[in-house]
Amino acid sequence: MKLAVRSATAEPAETPAAERPPGRRHWAHRVLSALLSLVVVLLTVGFAVAAVAVKSGKWEASSVLSGSMEPKLPTGSVVIAQRAPVTSLKVGDIVIFHRPDEPERQVVHRIVKITPSADGPVLETKGDANRTQDPWHVRPEGDTAWIVRHDVPYIGYVTTSIRTETGFRVLLGAAAVLIVGGVVVLLWRPKKPTPQTTTP
Repeated sequence: MKLAVRSATAEPAETPAAERPPGRRHWAHRVLSALLSLVVVLLTVGFAVAAVAVKSGKWEASSVLSGSMEPKLPTGSVVIAQRAPVTSLKVGDIVIFHRPDEPERQVVHRIVKITPSADGPVLETKGDANRTQDPWHVRPEGDTAWIVRHDVPYIGYVTTSIRTETGFRVLLGAAAVLIVGGVVVLLWRPKKPTPQTTTP
C-alpha cells in the first residue's frame, strides 16, 4: 500500500493578513494631521500679523453688531480699517467713527456726502440697509480717519462674547478641547497588528 506523502517543496500557503508588514499610517490620519498643523500655523501667523498691525496704530479692528450695513457687512462681522489722511476720504468709503450724539458708541457706515469747511471736511453718512441717512454730521478728529479695507464675516460674535464672563469661560473651554484633541490626533499612531505564528 502506498502512502500519500506531501512534498516538502510544496508552495507554502498564503501569508495570513496578520503577518504582513504594516504599511504607512492610514491616509485619513495623515490628512487630518496635516490640516491641523496648517490651521495652527495659519492662526499663529495671522494673530501675530494682526497684533503687530494694530499695535503700530495704522490698523484698527471693530465688530459690526447691527444689520445697518448688510449685505456688504453682515451682522457679527469684524472690519479691518486703515488709518488714512482725511484728505483722502471720498464718497463711497466705509468709515469707522464715534456718533456725535453718543461718543461712546462706534459706527461703521458709508460716506454719502462730503462738505468742505474751515475746520475740515464734514461727512454725511448712511448705513447701506437704512432707508435714510444718519441724522448727524461727522467731523473727523485730527488729520486722519479710519477707512474700512477688509472684513471677516461672523467672527465679531466671538470677539463680543468673550467680553462677558460666561462667553470667556466658554471660549477657554472650547480652546482647551481643541488643543487636547489636536495633541491626541498628532500623537496617535495606529496599532500595529501582532504577527501570528502557526505550528507545522
